[in-house]
Amino acid sequence: MIRADQLLEQWARTVDDVEHGYALTYEDYLNDLDVRRALDDALLSDAAHKPLASLDARFQAATFPSGECVWGVENEKAEGWSRVAHWYYWRLPTHPGPAFHAD
Repeated sequence: MIRADQLLEQWARTVDDVEHGYALTYEDYLNDLDVRRALDDALLSDAAHKPLASLDARFQAATFPSGECVWGVENEKAEGWSRVAHWYYWRLPTHPGPAFHAD
């Protein structure tokens, strides 16, 4: 099982990637967003909440709202995701690379 601090480190790498131009594929992006969802389910220490909020703010600044859930409407409904609680599933990178568009 992945520890909460490891998830936070993975999310930090994703945020860095998104800020500098997301060079990976769309499928990779979906998997990276699943790390953020796992953080919602993780037992975070009190000390982890401030860094997570900072990472989330950086992610929001480096992305833009998508018209629908990036995993698709079927997955949104099947998983019970909401635009408010799972906001990261409704955002796309501002600067995606060619591999992202190729998917």
